[in-house]
Amino acid sequence: MNTTTLRNRLSILALAAAATMFGAINTANAVPINGQYLEDPRCDTLPNQALRDELGQLAIFPLNESIEVNTQATTVTVCVANDGLANDWNVQIRNLSGQAWQDLFFVVDAGATLGNADGTIRDVAGAPTIFTDAMRIDSVGANNNLFFESGPVNGIFDIGETWRFNVSNFNNNAALNQPPIINSPGKFAGSSPLGSTNGNSSILANPVPEPATVSILLGATAALLMRRPGRGHRGASA
Repeated sequence: MNTTTLRNRLSILALAAAATMFGAINTANAVPINGQYLEDPRCDTLPNQALRDELGQLAIFPLNESIEVNTQATTVTVCVANDGLANDWNVQIRNLSGQAWQDLFFVVDAGATLGNADGTIRDVAGAPTIFTDAMRIDSVGANNNLFFESGPVNGIFDIGETWRFNVSNFNNNAALNQPPIINSPGKFAGSSPLGSTNGNSSILANPVPEPATVSILLGATAALLMRRPGRGHRGASA
């Protein structure tokens, strides 16, 4: 085996190791899930996507997925007209997890409905045939429900950051006029029974890759690309 081939193989191994580390960091969350968002023609048009974690109250969720949740009644509705019921809420969440998050979705349990839903979400592993209302928590489109970010307005739920968003026409048929209760770790959509003490809704998200991990991946990729045949070839002597 010549030197160039050996270096290329070592670079491939370094890249594979970095990719493994990347996966390990981002899948080491305490309550990983297998959520799938599916688009249908309601508020905003969103791409179908996978969601990997559920966030919830500090006293119930693991530290690396914990948030502080507070709810307050409102008369403001987003994307839909007010149905005249006391079922509109401002939800405030604060990131206590030590992890930055992206692709945040508010999801209701089976049997509940959400007026300003963008589409549906299912638990691929726990309840693959049940689809419940879901909305992306953001400040774009017709469903611009996110009205406050304490940090940069970039759609990233950073460590320590506080978000406030609107939930409109939220109907939990098991308990009328009940606010969103987000405290069912590892369960969401059809896998979490409506009206139980576990909660009536969930927040799903994906972790933002750590900058250090991204740097490792980029460095390994650059090393691989730089290993070309002929590098290190000595020129002819004078």
